[in-house]
Amino acid sequence: MPIRLAAFSDHSAIATVCSAAFFDEDLFGRVMHPHRHKYPNDPTLWWHAHDGGKEKVVGVGIWERQGKGGKKMQLSIIDPRNLLTTLTKITNRINSILYPNRALDASKSHLLSAGMPFSRHHWAGEREDNWYLSLLAVHPDWQGHGFGRELVEWGLQQAEKENVHASVMSSDGKENFYLKCGFEEIVGNATEGEGNPLAGIRGGAILFRYPMHGVEAGS
Repeated sequence: MPIRLAAFSDHSAIATVCSAAFFDEDLFGRVMHPHRHKYPNDPTLWWHAHDGGKEKVVGVGIWERQGKGGKKMQLSIIDPRNLLTTLTKITNRINSILYPNRALDASKSHLLSAGMPFSRHHWAGEREDNWYLSLLAVHPDWQGHGFGRELVEWGLQQAEKENVHASVMSSDGKENFYLKCGFEEIVGNATEGEGNPLAGIRGGAILFRYPMHGVEAGS
């Protein structure tokens, strides 16, 4: 599958892929969208769906550069591309009013962000500088063709080039997939910790791939 950087016009296709891929996933499906079978098209609204794009986008991987390396990649405050973030927020707000998500339990829509402080310690110290796979989704019609592996491999290669960690938080049952792709260890689970709002949700395993410490560039 050809891999390229996403464009602003890809938002619709990305939302469609994510909605289909996570339709029955425990957090995004059962917990957050309990009425998804009654309103099967509405979960796409949570992923900010809009029409656009001629290509058939069948998979999406969002890799985030965290730590010192991530700060170096941030746009300057005068970069006009910053306007896209504001435009996206305004567009999403308008769409949420015009097209309410009837499948969503609004009280559960922020569970993931609310639970992150309970697992943030796994990214402390030397693990802070890493490439984090925050989202991986392949449309069910195209799963089993190796597309997910390709999207994982892209980020692992970036981590290897910089000799830093790579990390991911797995959905339920996907841990072995990530281990086969090159992640080396399950270090914990995002649902752990007293008072964690994610407690009882299936999935959440946190996996890391470690850098080759001591290897010099060009050696």
